[in-house]
Amino acid sequence: MEPRIPPRHVACIMDGNGRWAQHRGLGRTHGHMAARAALEAVVDGALEERVEWLTLFAFSTENWSRPEEEVSFLVNFLAQHVIERGAQGMRERGVRLRLLGGEDPRIPAEVTGRLRKAEELTRDNSTLQLSLAFNYGGRQDLCETARSLAAQSVPAAEVTPETFVQHMQLPELPDVDLLLRTGGEHRLSNFLLWHCAYAELVFLDTLWPDFRTTHFRHALELYHQRQRRFGSLAPADAVDAAAHAAVAGHALPSGLSTLPGPSALRGLPAAIASRLGASLWGGVKETALFALEQLAAESGRPGCPDRPA
Repeated sequence: MEPRIPPRHVACIMDGNGRWAQHRGLGRTHGHMAARAALEAVVDGALEERVEWLTLFAFSTENWSRPEEEVSFLVNFLAQHVIERGAQGMRERGVRLRLLGGEDPRIPAEVTGRLRKAEELTRDNSTLQLSLAFNYGGRQDLCETARSLAAQSVPAAEVTPETFVQHMQLPELPDVDLLLRTGGEHRLSNFLLWHCAYAELVFLDTLWPDFRTTHFRHALELYHQRQRRFGSLAPADAVDAAAHAAVAGHALPSGLSTLPGPSALRGLPAAIASRLGASLWGGVKETALFALEQLAAESGRPGCPDRPA
């Protein structure tokens, strides 16, 4: 069996801290403190599974509407106890921290300094690119990109997906392959709207503080069970379409001058060969029944029994 290719970019909405604490009769801040183990687990999982990019939704532009005490704790705890204290470990393990989000006067200068220091400390690493979405909003990200295009007077005719990306905050950030959300909610919550255009979505009921590497592996297993078509046909459907086109007298798809021969069929993956074989066998049966009916009609004999459904 060929080794499975891991998703290049996994994004994670870390949801459920508050509910985790409330279920235990604790204040919401206790849920944020308990989530540190989950953050370490998702980084461990990404490293083990050879994921290149991991983006974590740490603090959104909408989170400012929460109670001031919780916001202050979350912002300071994230910067000091999670990022600053974990920066040396990230450096030793080849993790590069990338900050994704807008500036805001409500963010203390000390917090910004700690985040930038950790970003600089890990700048030369390349094993895992860890982008931290802090004070981030997907719509705001798109608006800032549009402002950048306008400020540089980019002609409308030259605005393409490729040029648009070059004006985003992290132009090198690839499209999301797998979007994972914990906490049982099923929505994007204004997260990476541009990059999630073709992401596979996996929603887990597990609350974020309970998340471990086993949950990460489970999400990847679900991802590998998906067929990613990006608007095209699945391989088996493409083979069927080619066969039907040939029978109908239409041109075959680009790159396919003739239908596959026996030797080519033996080299096909089992799933495709099985699907193609079933289609061919069905066609043979239909042709045989039609021939028998025609012979019966020409000889004046009663027709054949009805075809099976």
